[in-house]
Amino acid sequence: MKPLLHFFLIDDSAFDLFIYEKLLIKSGITNSVKTFNSARDALKHLITQADILPESIILLDLQMPDMNGFEFIDEFDHLPVMLQEKIRIFMLSSTIDTRDIDKAKASQHIIDLLPKPLEISTLKKKLGI
Repeated sequence: MKPLLHFFLIDDSAFDLFIYEKLLIKSGITNSVKTFNSARDALKHLITQADILPESIILLDLQMPDMNGFEFIDEFDHLPVMLQEKIRIFMLSSTIDTRDIDKAKASQHIIDLLPKPLEISTLKKKLGI
């Protein structure tokens, strides 16, 4: 059996955070989910925990106030490579804007843009499990 993955959920919707956390745990792919309703707070956490952070998956909402998903990616790009290499990022969005889709696909840090609402079966396929 594969080891359980560690997840970070970053979304301004408390409802989405709650539902996605429950879905991830119920799916059996994780028992470790840390949620943030602010991308800025998530970045601070990554920086302060860099030395002890396990390999992790980030599910990052695109549209958020204060700091959106692309702004988070811009800041993530400035983090130490050692930290970047521990993290795989999937962006979540219901966008149909081709500019957003193209920008997500062009990012070296975003593995894929997944549609909202999140489907665990799609995520498992993308993770190869």
